[in-house]
Amino acid sequence: MILGYGLQLMTKDVDVVEIHGSSLQDIAIRLFGKDSPGSQQWGFYLETVSSGLPPLPAGYPSRCIDVIGPWSVIRPKRPEAHDLIVTKLQRFHARDREDVQILCDTGGVSGEVLKKRLDSAFEFHADEGEDPGRKKAYASLRLVHSYLKGERRGL
Repeated sequence: MILGYGLQLMTKDVDVVEIHGSSLQDIAIRLFGKDSPGSQQWGFYLETVSSGLPPLPAGYPSRCIDVIGPWSVIRPKRPEAHDLIVTKLQRFHARDREDVQILCDTGGVSGEVLKKRLDSAFEFHADEGEDPGRKKAYASLRLVHSYLKGERRGL
């Protein structure tokens, strides 16, 4: 949200989707992971997250957008807005709701696209009745749809 969308939010960590066998990612986590010298210097740390938790929409890597900057070694990318929102729907804590609302308010977020992306994220999971995480994500999606339609004042 900060690097990719230019928002002035407070954060302690920057999530990095885990890539197994990536020596560059291993080095970055060693240098800038939690409690590292780099994290103490910059005031935030890199944290790896599994590509399965939270579920990521199918095809998200091809939609990621380059983060503009004077990068010399890494090429950071940010998730496209719909994909990023989908990653926040299952947990949907206060900070997640705030992030989703900001993304919705910037425009260009479609309820139909969100539904398709969420469906693809749970493509191989049990149905909504059998999977509590899926059930929560779809309940959160319904709230986001209401917000996008102007039926809710906030998330």
